[in-house]
Amino acid sequence: MKLKRFIVGMIETNAYILYDENSLEAFIIDPGDEPKTFIQYIDKKYLKPIGIILTHYHYDHIGATLSLKKKYNMPIYIHKKDVAGLKNPSINHSISSCREAISITPDRSLIDGDTIEASWIVLEVIHTPGHTPGGICLKVRNEHIIFTGDTIFNIDLGRTDLEGGNENAMKNAIRNKISKWDDCMTIYPGHGDAASMEYVRKKNIEFLDIMGKR
Repeated sequence: MKLKRFIVGMIETNAYILYDENSLEAFIIDPGDEPKTFIQYIDKKYLKPIGIILTHYHYDHIGATLSLKKKYNMPIYIHKKDVAGLKNPSINHSISSCREAISITPDRSLIDGDTIEASWIVLEVIHTPGHTPGGICLKVRNEHIIFTGDTIFNIDLGRTDLEGGNENAMKNAIRNKISKWDDCMTIYPGHGDAASMEYVRKKNIEFLDIMGKR
């Protein structure tokens, strides 16, 4: 398995391509902008994209989605509670007033516990609402890797004051799910650098506040 990180758009959003080295089947996670950046990498590596997975509906994570779908004819995945936000430009556009709003209809809606597979890669869907109603994290089965979108970053948490945000839901997601991840797990967030959960437990002040560790 190979993992490639891209930093795209005005808000410097993290996007990822995850692919199997043998079959070259690939997932694209949160392609927020700059579709040519992804296309150049995919074509250079002769990858076979088989799905776009969105951790939530905010514009800075979805901007290149339609261009990539058109280019490679692959399905779009998002949690069922974020489908409305993805299809409604006035909602998904709220985070970025300087970009053109878009409406996207996903091909498959996800729920907690779903899996998405490409050859030997299996992604497990973890519903972590708070930043948006259908925010998700994606754990790579048999690897110490979790893509966390805008739920949790290395030193803080996702905002809950935007459209669809819920502070209590965020606290519950942290306490009931994220806090149970082993120290050896590495989070790959929607913004900023990757970090181990060991680092999060030492440096992430908002996480520590929710867990009563400060």
